[in-house]
Amino acid sequence: MNLSNLQRLFSNYSTQSFSTKNFSTESTRSSIQVCLLNAHTPLGKMTSFLLKQNPIVSKVKLQGDRKVTNLAEVLNQIDTKCRVEPYPHVKDLPKSLMGADIVLLLSSQVWPQDTPIGKRILGESQRVYDVIKECTLQAPKALVVVAVPPVSVFTPFVANVFKQSHFYHPGKIVGSAAMAQITINSLVGRYHDMNPFITQVPIIGGPDIDVAVPLLSRAKPVPVPARCTNILMSKFRQVELESFPKIHCKENCTEYHPISEAYALNNMIVTLGSGILEDPKAVYNAFVRMNLVSSCQYLVSLLQFSKEGVVHNFGLPTLTNFELGMLERAITLIKLREEIATELVSYCEGKCKTPTMKRAGLN
Repeated sequence: MNLSNLQRLFSNYSTQSFSTKNFSTESTRSSIQVCLLNAHTPLGKMTSFLLKQNPIVSKVKLQGDRKVTNLAEVLNQIDTKCRVEPYPHVKDLPKSLMGADIVLLLSSQVWPQDTPIGKRILGESQRVYDVIKECTLQAPKALVVVAVPPVSVFTPFVANVFKQSHFYHPGKIVGSAAMAQITINSLVGRYHDMNPFITQVPIIGGPDIDVAVPLLSRAKPVPVPARCTNILMSKFRQVELESFPKIHCKENCTEYHPISEAYALNNMIVTLGSGILEDPKAVYNAFVRMNLVSSCQYLVSLLQFSKEGVVHNFGLPTLTNFELGMLERAITLIKLREEIATELVSYCEGKCKTPTMKRAGLN
């Protein structure tokens, strides 16, 4: 190479701009921020405790009453990279939502076990409406996880509130099926004399126990024989074996186990957060809007997540006749609860009277 060619080569490289094609100006994200709404409840406390130790969470924002201030102080003594910030006042709600990648919405109080579900819905609806309305302004692109029971009502309710904004994305509003999932996993694990931790039972249908359809024939690592299906399903739905499936579920069937549900919610946040951080294996069961069946808009299904929310729905597997019959009944109830969710938005806005809960199996 002669001198002139060497000078030309040097000139080309020395004057080349260091654009994003050569050196990335954006560092790869390695963590997320989570806003925990109603963190003052026992479920909120346990969930925040687990999130503080979650390696992909860099900040947890606790919104609730004045109890969250002491909770944040205690949690920050745990030596992890995650920082916990308290927001104990109503006026702090907008600030708590800013910058959140995931917004986890919990129930605002612990209801007595015998409280009718319809009364719980009316008791929670206005608070949920106000919080989500603020969320559409401060965190419109966040992934919203609804964990307020009954989730089959409040997930479409939250979606209907988001539809009034300019940032509605059906793949970014998901309902948690955590309580139903851990309940059936525990039942099947004990039935097989195995650790429930290693038991996994797929769920379709709805996210609440009275509309969830566990696929016992596809349980892992060991499926449930057909002859034992009624035994486990009657325990799952909390009715006598002789009465099932004529009586499909106990009236006002609710479960409240904050430690177990917090564990399941933390696992869900890990999966959704991994999807936001572009992990292609971020797959989880959740309640989301889909077009699998024409009868209802929402179902629980196995979903793949990314930073855009739900990017792939794995659909419904082949079902047994028993599972198909249970799913048909669940779809009917879910459809009615979607109608209640629509009426509930109008009720919170003062445009209509109290929705009738009885028709959807909610007393």
